[in-house]
Amino acid sequence: MTRRRFLGVAAAGAAGIALAGCGDEGEDSASPTTVAGAGAVDFGGRTITTAVYSRNHASSPLYWQQFAPPGLKVDVKTVTSAPDVARALDSGDLDFGLMGYYNTLVDAAAGNIRAKVIGMCSRQGAGLIVRNDAGIRTVADLRGKRVGVPPPGVQTLLVTAALDKAGLRLDREVTAVPLAFAEHPAALERGDVDAYVGTEPLCTQSVASGRGTRVREIYDTPAGDINTFMWASPKNLNDPDLLRAAAKMQRDAAEFLTPGGVNNPTEWRKLLVEQFEYSEEIYRAVLENLGAVWRFDDRRRSQFEGAADLMVSQGIIASKPRISDLLLLDYQPAS
Repeated sequence: MTRRRFLGVAAAGAAGIALAGCGDEGEDSASPTTVAGAGAVDFGGRTITTAVYSRNHASSPLYWQQFAPPGLKVDVKTVTSAPDVARALDSGDLDFGLMGYYNTLVDAAAGNIRAKVIGMCSRQGAGLIVRNDAGIRTVADLRGKRVGVPPPGVQTLLVTAALDKAGLRLDREVTAVPLAFAEHPAALERGDVDAYVGTEPLCTQSVASGRGTRVREIYDTPAGDINTFMWASPKNLNDPDLLRAAAKMQRDAAEFLTPGGVNNPTEWRKLLVEQFEYSEEIYRAVLENLGAVWRFDDRRRSQFEGAADLMVSQGIIASKPRISDLLLLDYQPAS
């Protein structure tokens, strides 16, 4: 994975998400065959599409090609939002895509999602950052403070749940200041807010500058530290060879970046510094708050259930979808 390759991927995505569907050249019509003596499937030159967000911590799909089975080409698209991914998966313009739980649970509650989770993609990735000089050490210390919050999503859900656990509420004991993600570090620097809840690697700018400190209590909610899942397009749900290959590529890519759950600093530096051009300071500070994952186990299911419960309790969705209806985990590797 060279920097030139990544920039080429990014340029293709930035030109607009005209996500070209697979098979325009007839590639999808080829039937995969078992390679004699190898026990692997040869996909005969087939191309599939998956996605990443630009310069984002959840980037394991960038490594899928490195671990692809024979004859399978992986085209990585750059996307800008979860709704874009959801639409592209539903239409079949994406074969696989990474999405978190917030928008997908909203869609599921409305009966508007057909894609299925085949594994995990990333953990952590949210950040509650507080000013070092604001006297804040815990969520309870946010009483009477100004907190920058992004548009409704995972981050707002988590900070609301963490505040509720401490007996506080946004716009009652804590003042919510609406801010876009990109505005968070500068607002903290100026003193416009005492804290903010953001996303990685952006929010680590405040930690690396020495202005901010990370408060980890936002992971002490029923949603835990889940961040993004890997979803399969409805058009692929009856293709066991492809599902098995995708789940294995995600496993191998996640283990490449975060083997055994421990981040490989060398590979993360190549990604964050050499490819994404983040500073050395951000790279060193961010590794404690991100990670690539692949296994969707009982713990992850409990967190997914917990996230849905939080969304019901906060009035984001009227009723809880049946989580089992969103999962297709039969093709995860055993280890």
